[in-house]
Amino acid sequence: MIRVLRSSFAAFVAVLCGVLPRPAAGQSIPSPYAFVEGRQEVGAVAGWMNAGTGRFGYGPKEGPVLGVRYAVDVSGPGSLEGSVTFMDGVRDVVSPTRPEGDGAIGEANVLLTMIDLRLRLTATGARTWHGLSPFIVLGAGVAFDPAKASVADALLDPDERFEFGTKFIGTAGPGVRWSINRHLALRTDLGLSIWQLKTPSGFGDPTLGLLNVAESEWVSSTQFTASFIFRW
Repeated sequence: MIRVLRSSFAAFVAVLCGVLPRPAAGQSIPSPYAFVEGRQEVGAVAGWMNAGTGRFGYGPKEGPVLGVRYAVDVSGPGSLEGSVTFMDGVRDVVSPTRPEGDGAIGEANVLLTMIDLRLRLTATGARTWHGLSPFIVLGAGVAFDPAKASVADALLDPDERFEFGTKFIGTAGPGVRWSINRHLALRTDLGLSIWQLKTPSGFGDPTLGLLNVAESEWVSSTQFTASFIFRW
């Protein structure tokens, strides 16, 4: 009898445990968005630039780009950033007395130095989407070439020699940043810059037969850069 009662009680407890409500298992849905920590960042920049050389082809051409960039988040999607970059390249030394389009008599080294301030607008604001933060930049600054004149430049009359001088530059373009962790990130940029080349006065000599020679002309450059970033 006691054995039967024990068996009945055990069966009753098992049924009771099966019908009593149990707390639902906790569920969490991971979000593709994550907040970006820190407001400041500094990064090393490396890439390649391809620049327009102007009608006569004496402007700086292409070359590798190296530099540094500092940025600070100001509010929402906006950040301010400043950069110093160097393009180590060459330019053709062009004589106006040779046929147009075939006037190069040598090459000169170029160390195009660019200092600019930019506004960066990030599509995801102060967050990342799957670690990514697409953005666009708009900015302006100055560019100059401290490289010395070449041997080929000495073959030209003073009024035929091209000098880059100090130029205003405007820059715009898209990019994306990938956050590796709270402090480290990688960034890529595709930038378009414009500046003005001043035509040496010797190219305007009417006896040379060069028509419609402008005193200066605007040219553009494209550059692709990658950056390794530290944030805090």
